[in-house]
Amino acid sequence: MSEGERDVLALLSRLDLGNVNFVESPPGDANQSVHIVAGEGLEAYLPLSDMVDISAEVQRLSKRLVKLQAEYDGLMARLSSPSFVEKAPEDIVRGVREKAAEAEEKLTLTRNRHNFLKSKVLIAN
Repeated sequence: MSEGERDVLALLSRLDLGNVNFVESPPGDANQSVHIVAGEGLEAYLPLSDMVDISAEVQRLSKRLVKLQAEYDGLMARLSSPSFVEKAPEDIVRGVREKAAEAEEKLTLTRNRHNFLKSKVLIAN
C-alpha cells in the first residue's frame, strides 16, 4: 500500500494516521466494523464502537424513520386521491411522484442502516 493510499484512507476515515493499523487481510472483528472500499484493492474496516455511540444512533434513526414514514405516507395519500391526480397540473403530479420516490428511497436506506445498527447493539449485549 502506497503512502498516498494510506493518506487517502486516513482522510476517508477521519482518523489520525498514527491511530490507523494497516494489514493485508480483514480484521477478525470485521462484522463489528463499517467496511469502506476506497479503491481497487484498498479497503478499510472502521470499528463501529470507536466511531459512534450505536445506541444513540439507533434512537436517532428511529425518530428519523417516524418522520420519513409520515412524509412518505402524506405523499402517497395525495397520489392515491383521484381528485388530485385528475385535477392537478401534470407537472405538479409528476413532482409529487418524484418526491414520493425520493422519500421511499430515503426510508429504505434509513431503515436498512437502522436495522444494521440495531443488530450490532444486540450482538454487543
